[in-house]
Amino acid sequence: MAKKPLLGSKVRRLRREKNLTQLEMARGVGISASYLNLIEHNQRPLTLPLLFRLSEVYGVDIQTFAQDEESRLLADLNELLADPFFRDNPIKRDEMNEAVRTAPALCHAILMLYHAYRNSRSEVQALSTQLSGDSFFATSTHELRTLLTSILSFSEILQDHQNLEPEQRQRFIDVVADESRKLSSIMTRMIEQTSLDGLPRSEQSPPPVEEVDDFIHDHSNYFPLLEHTAERLRANAGLLPDDSEPERRFATLTGLWRRLDTGALPEDSRAQPLSKRCFLLLQNLVARHYGSEIEAVINESHLSTNAARVLARDVMANYVSAAVMMPYAPFCASARELRYDLEQLTDRYGVSFEQVCQRLATLQRPDDRGIPLHFVRIDIAGNISKRFSGSGLRIARYGGACPRLNLHSAFLTPGQNNVQISQMPDGSTYFCLARSIVKAQGGHHSPKSHFAVGIGCDIKFAPQIVYADDINLGSSSIVVPIGVSCRLCERKDCRQRAFPAVLADTAAS
Repeated sequence: MAKKPLLGSKVRRLRREKNLTQLEMARGVGISASYLNLIEHNQRPLTLPLLFRLSEVYGVDIQTFAQDEESRLLADLNELLADPFFRDNPIKRDEMNEAVRTAPALCHAILMLYHAYRNSRSEVQALSTQLSGDSFFATSTHELRTLLTSILSFSEILQDHQNLEPEQRQRFIDVVADESRKLSSIMTRMIEQTSLDGLPRSEQSPPPVEEVDDFIHDHSNYFPLLEHTAERLRANAGLLPDDSEPERRFATLTGLWRRLDTGALPEDSRAQPLSKRCFLLLQNLVARHYGSEIEAVINESHLSTNAARVLARDVMANYVSAAVMMPYAPFCASARELRYDLEQLTDRYGVSFEQVCQRLATLQRPDDRGIPLHFVRIDIAGNISKRFSGSGLRIARYGGACPRLNLHSAFLTPGQNNVQISQMPDGSTYFCLARSIVKAQGGHHSPKSHFAVGIGCDIKFAPQIVYADDINLGSSSIVVPIGVSCRLCERKDCRQRAFPAVLADTAAS
């Protein structure tokens, strides 16, 4: 199993922020200076009573000492250094561990620099693809060569033959001028073409999706203000805690819209299931009449771009909508009662399979927690469109995810639950469940979108989940070795490996 990281560097940072000596802090929390020195140098653990004492004396949130932030930063650095760009400059893991513990701000700056490099590289690749595949550029390239050859040839004639007849010289000059104008026109069109909105732009900030993902992780995917907003919306609509019958709920929410809004109801497609129609109606209600609460949450996020803030508003509106349809306390109680039976929860609350999975990953109220779950959604090409790692499972941020994850094999058994006991190279083991889903709008000829949705938890929580009942959780024969991605996985005997592991040769002995 992975060695649990200690908290000495965080205690040391807190002491320095408060401008205290070791003796002063030790007296404040009732221990000796020598013991505090051992804690700061990770020679002694930070016990829970001492952690509470530090929180009480110095007014710091206990979450300040949580390992999630440090572990996630280390994992992001590992993933970054797996890029072939760093192959000739290997960095040992103990050096990365030390950097994360002692200089987290520097590590974040390195990540931001890598974001800028990766975005610039993507822009160059996109431009190269367009230049090589676009018929306009292929034709223009040929014309450019022809025109340049013509201009060069006639210019050399003019240069090498000084005794040309005036009429012949003028004819050659006219040809050069005419070909030059054509060349200028083609170059202008090529510049305009490469400035189209379809090409990506370099950004110094991380992509909006990654910024919002980090913001959600920083809050453990639980937002008390938004939960309160959902309760207030339910009360305003007249929805009871157990009122989840789809037709009645949709009619009640429609009534609330008409009381609050003089505008027309949002466009409603009868071809969509009621759970989707309710969700869309709620999104509009939240955006138009409960936006101040969402803005209050976003204002605490320090998102660096307007695009990230726009995306965060949509994500937060979705959060409130899910909390209205699945109110926290009753839904959390139902999850325990039904032992996380996704089908029964879907029926009881009149929602979709994906909505249930995503809501289960938000049940982290301090006095009423659910099982810490990860949640991830991929499309049929393997692109990750939703991700939250509440269980501790590392989900790839850059490049492709591990091909052994049951998310991929779920597409082979449409509509069926695909259960897997997944084990990372460090020995951490997870109980994972995935199912493929199809989203469609309109009739038979309308395009359909295919996704796989997955949730999971640390193996120690698996007995609380109904899907583990028929599985021998202690059997090593059913464990599937996985990794974050091929670039980060050290398993040399994996037949699914697509790329060699970059960090395998740099691991500390």
